[in-house]
Amino acid sequence: MTKRINPEILIIARESRGQSQDAVATAAGVSQGLVSKAENGLIDLDEEHVERIADFLEYAPELFYEPGRARAVGSACLHHRKRKTLPAKILKALNAQMELRLISTRRILRDLDIDAERMFHTMDPDEYGSSPVEVAKALRMAWRVPAGPIPNMTALLESAGAVIVLSDFGTHKLMGMSCWERNAQPLFYLNNRMSTADLRWTLAHELGHLVMHSTPPEGDPEQEADEFAGEFLAPAALIVPELRKLTFDRLYALKAVWRISMKALIVRAQKSGAIDSAQATRLFKQYSARGYHSGEPYPLPPENPTLIGQAVEVHLRDHGYTMEELALGVAFLPEAEFLHELVPDRSQPGGNVVSLFSDSRQRA
Repeated sequence: MTKRINPEILIIARESRGQSQDAVATAAGVSQGLVSKAENGLIDLDEEHVERIADFLEYAPELFYEPGRARAVGSACLHHRKRKTLPAKILKALNAQMELRLISTRRILRDLDIDAERMFHTMDPDEYGSSPVEVAKALRMAWRVPAGPIPNMTALLESAGAVIVLSDFGTHKLMGMSCWERNAQPLFYLNNRMSTADLRWTLAHELGHLVMHSTPPEGDPEQEADEFAGEFLAPAALIVPELRKLTFDRLYALKAVWRISMKALIVRAQKSGAIDSAQATRLFKQYSARGYHSGEPYPLPPENPTLIGQAVEVHLRDHGYTMEELALGVAFLPEAEFLHELVPDRSQPGGNVVSLFSDSRQRA
């Protein structure tokens, strides 16, 4: 059967590199109108033109023939944590990059069985009194999260089968995004320019979206996701007593214990009623006077994802793949980009990582 290009992938591949139809057409040696028609599914492109486009955009040619829906934009699957001032052009490119990461990671995990300790599932806030706080409490209980601070938020989500990819977004105005497609692992695509404290909050925020917002909520989804994140990372019953009569000097120690930013601690204290607005204003003024908006002291150690790295090791060791085959043939990425984006710490694995894949375990 003759292969046909996937019009959606043609679009997101172009957008992910920030290129125009005209630039792609010039690289392929065709008219812009032909590229436009191909992106709208009205005509197909021959293999020679596809190879030229793939070479120009630096993707494997087979990517453009990958079947199925590829666009997550506009669906209930995709959520963002971003500033309102993020330029639309940058958001479009980053959305497209995430959609391609969905394809790559889905293919890497396709032939593997994940032994997840926990399970992602949706939770209707209406069943919890329309309270994101109650949803967060219920999920902590369902996931058997011990009382108190969460030592490693990345490891917790990966233990439920989540895929976490860190990338330099080239801007501080988008912290991260997430998508959970049916019959696939949830993907968290995060900006590696964030501090560990902000990364942990973004993970919890996006987790709230995925759990609560499979359908558009009636209220403000961003506020709900933040309420969820606050309770999930720092349960009010435990942290509020520590936030009463909060002083600025105590923020340093509280950050180390609860592993959330000093700024988030002030917000948590005010919203929980542990301090009043006047006290919060004084603390924020001290925060600004010290220049902490550009970076807080005492940074938390990194929490690096390992799931995709583990999957790559299984393919290399047990399935006979080479790194080039995994990069180009499975993930459709140039090898350098594959290593940089999906397995950046392969040469220096961190700590004692428990394997999530059944066929990678030692058997007696």
